[in-house]
Amino acid sequence: MIAGYTAVAPESFFNGFAGYGIRHKLFRKGKLKKNRRLKKLAAVILGSLLMYLNGCVAINKVELISGHSKPFRSEDYIIYRLLPQDSPASLAQKFFGDSKKAWIIEDANEKHDFVTGQYIVIPLVLRGKGGISSEGVQSIPILCYHRFGNNCESPLCVSKDLFDQQMKFLKTNGYRVITPEDLLAYLEHRQLVPKNAVMITCDDGYRSFYTIAFPILKKYGFTATMFVYTDFVGVSDKAISWDELRDLKAHGFTIGSHTVAHSDLTKKDDNESDEAYKRRLRREIFNSKHLIDIKLNQETLFFAYPFGRANIESMSMVRQAGYKMAVTVQRGANPFFANPYMLRRDQVLKKDMNIFKSRLKTFYPLPLR
Repeated sequence: MIAGYTAVAPESFFNGFAGYGIRHKLFRKGKLKKNRRLKKLAAVILGSLLMYLNGCVAINKVELISGHSKPFRSEDYIIYRLLPQDSPASLAQKFFGDSKKAWIIEDANEKHDFVTGQYIVIPLVLRGKGGISSEGVQSIPILCYHRFGNNCESPLCVSKDLFDQQMKFLKTNGYRVITPEDLLAYLEHRQLVPKNAVMITCDDGYRSFYTIAFPILKKYGFTATMFVYTDFVGVSDKAISWDELRDLKAHGFTIGSHTVAHSDLTKKDDNESDEAYKRRLRREIFNSKHLIDIKLNQETLFFAYPFGRANIESMSMVRQAGYKMAVTVQRGANPFFANPYMLRRDQVLKKDMNIFKSRLKTFYPLPLR
């Protein structure tokens, strides 16, 4: 831990991190010996940087030089002193142009409470592509629900109170719900996702998602993905309507395809020829996408296999139809190298919070040194 300005020699500290490409005129040889103010400022910057790199230095106790208000900035990071009006979201908007990227600042300063006068690191270059570190690999759990009720007996039904407890647990324990677009960008190595990222999905299209789950998700600031099979939409008061799906979409929720009639794509029906089987696959996969595209004025990119079952034929046709990701119900989470057309999901079936918590493994230790 850095106890004060003299705990680390700035010159030697900088040399130790030369591999990170962090260079600034402040650190040129001889400058620090001649200027005590620069020496103190260097200690602040280096202490903050160490917190950013390995999370072990309490930089909130280090004071910036009196009268120095401008933050230090390099190509890789900014050392910033918090003002009363600052929050991770407002800083993300200021420096990244997107308040939704607040997680970048939170993850880089996870030991801080973001109080006025505190010094934080604002990363400008994200490291750890693919969620890989020397300790292991990040992995994204996807939760799968079906329907909800005030009281439930079926394993496919989750009670209102239990769902609220589960979402409260995610919120209070620092889990961040991501969208399928976020997950796709992660799998395609275009962007990182937050630590403790999780995705929430619901299959079929029961109206109870809209009447029970939707208000709870909004309460905790979460969104989810609903996979609907189009023959079920609007057929009864138990099924969600197209207008309700449009409302979900307007609130940032994602609507994906679960086929037309929810038939098993991996098995031929009795007396079904090979050609008839292929025609059924095409109808289930292509037609559902076409209808959802028209009804919701979107390009539907995400697909859920009925019963979570997929084979080579169905997977190939899902890709041909233009979907970018598809999910199963095989248990487990998804590292960066997961097959985007065979993503794993954990069905939330048991009515036990401990089992729910066990499904939230976001990191797998792996000796990579």
